[in-house]
Amino acid sequence: MSSEILRRKVLDVINIVESHGLFVHDSRLVVRCGDGEEIRVLEMPLVVTLAVLNALVPRGAMLLYGGHGGGKTTLAKVLGRMMTGAYLSDVEEAIVRGHPQLTEEKMIATLKPGRLLKDGVEEVVWRRFVTSFWKIVDEVNRLTPYTQNILLSLLAEGKVKFYDAVYECDHFVLYATMNPQDPGTFEVGLPFLDRFGIAVPITMPS
Repeated sequence: MSSEILRRKVLDVINIVESHGLFVHDSRLVVRCGDGEEIRVLEMPLVVTLAVLNALVPRGAMLLYGGHGGGKTTLAKVLGRMMTGAYLSDVEEAIVRGHPQLTEEKMIATLKPGRLLKDGVEEVVWRRFVTSFWKIVDEVNRLTPYTQNILLSLLAEGKVKFYDAVYECDHFVLYATMNPQDPGTFEVGLPFLDRFGIAVPITMPS
């Protein structure tokens, strides 16, 4: 795909999200493009533009943080639908929803019981979150430090491990949301936060 076609597609996604009111936010991003005397100045929606750019970076990871009702998870889902062509239901099936009781088996993988009971073979069935290109973690600060470390391994190494099995996540993008004011949350460690290339505060539009 040529750079011009890619540029046009990116602008189309941003314009559709903004013109249809799929995500509303006040902050704007001023972009200067071109060279010489052909410099153009574009004013674009800050959060949507950064979210789209995150999807173009190999293993891009973006953290959207703020209070309830800001549209953080909705934006990640809508962009997943538009940029991958997947059904919205498929995008939603790959979402990990943060909860203190979330286990490794519910988040990453499980063992196929038939093979385990019959032959004693540990056959791993990977969850949709692992196999999906478009990954969303909702309320990441409600994950325990142990489950946060699983995500750290994914972001740092591009690998997910379960028993003796390893799943190579060569191509993916990840969006995580966080509400710092929520009760019942855990501290998010600096090594984990450091793996996010973009972190944007989400506030309600004025």
